[in-house]
Amino acid sequence: MKFHRSIFIFLFSITSTIIYAQSLQLQLDKYTPYIKELNQGVAVLVQRNGKTTVANAGKYNFNNHTIFNIGSATKKMTAILLLQEVEKGTIKLSDSIGTYLQPIKNVDGSLTIETLLRHRSGLGEIVGENFEKDFYAKNDSFYNSNFLNKIPKNNPKKIGKYDYCNTNYILLGHLLEKVNDKSYFNLLQERIFTPCNMTNTYPYVSKKLKNLAKPIHKKEDITSYLDYRFFANYAYAAGSVASNLNNMSKFYNHLFQKGTLISEKSLQKFTAFDDANYGLGIMKFKDGYVGHGGNNIGYSFREYYNPKNKNLILLFSNARIIPFNRMLKNELFNFIDGKTDTISFNKNVTSDFKNVLGKYLFNSHGMKMTMEIKEENNHLYFLAQGAQVILISKEKNKLYNGSFGVELEVNPEKPQELIFRQNGLETTIKLIKS
Repeated sequence: MKFHRSIFIFLFSITSTIIYAQSLQLQLDKYTPYIKELNQGVAVLVQRNGKTTVANAGKYNFNNHTIFNIGSATKKMTAILLLQEVEKGTIKLSDSIGTYLQPIKNVDGSLTIETLLRHRSGLGEIVGENFEKDFYAKNDSFYNSNFLNKIPKNNPKKIGKYDYCNTNYILLGHLLEKVNDKSYFNLLQERIFTPCNMTNTYPYVSKKLKNLAKPIHKKEDITSYLDYRFFANYAYAAGSVASNLNNMSKFYNHLFQKGTLISEKSLQKFTAFDDANYGLGIMKFKDGYVGHGGNNIGYSFREYYNPKNKNLILLFSNARIIPFNRMLKNELFNFIDGKTDTISFNKNVTSDFKNVLGKYLFNSHGMKMTMEIKEENNHLYFLAQGAQVILISKEKNKLYNGSFGVELEVNPEKPQELIFRQNGLETTIKLIKS
């Protein structure tokens, strides 16, 4: 009898796990036609109550072994390497960076390591306006130049105030190399990847990596433009690492559950969040979740880990912006909380909203610009400020973009206007050309 009972429990466990995974996949399936239209793919990993499941949407059938660039999620690894140095007694977070780095143009050597870790240095952004141009240039002389000589002037008014800046972590990467007399990439491998058994994680992106997701930018495959030097030399300690969902879940479990990387004391310092909800290379989100996402040309990544219940959400796409990011995030949090999905999309959106096509004038809150709604390949698109995003409808008379939170509502009494909502802002936009 006990034998048969154990078999029943085992089979029930397997069945419940399969149903759990299928329910997540069903939630994502409705996004597939829209994400395919963008020539993108999305994959998610959810860890809840000790169970892990993976699902995907879009064109490429990504899974937990697909490699992608984690972008700025690299920063928490840089912070961990520094905390390891503190534990060894090599450095103190209160040390000035000038103690270790020779004078650098436009960099105040008296700034402390912790000031850089918390993005309160006021330093100029080295990865700035030419970010996309530099990616496409494939310029050999550019990649062989000394980036530290190109740091712009700082903003004294921002010193001591939170102001996210990649320059902080690029400098910290060089500081780590100086202290250890070893490359930053070797440090990642020896002190993070290997101890956490992250066998498919790499210090930087290379087009030669097996299972690498095709990077997409503006619907185009940009694999031919990939150059490891863009990630190794340019993004560097602020955004170079390539990994997969499987390995990133290992990272979080080793960091918070197994104590593989840093001590409990260091972990408390790591997650000592300031008034900007920023710790040392990691952010604080709602309901006790922590993480640090990243965006790069061709890749985007989001992560949410709850140290108390060990629940984890990982999400990536092969483009700089995760399509329907906000909607997916809300659905994944509902899923992890055991809430039933009730969202469905209007499949007749182009015919039901054909009367709203045209150009509109936004003239509110001190801003004036032209916006447009157009039809393309049986989908609706919203164009504003050089961006083109896909629109869906999940409520009558309303169009929505899940990435930027833009909502457009039809006003039956004023057919020449739409109600525009975004991030708490509400105004009307007027049709100027149909």
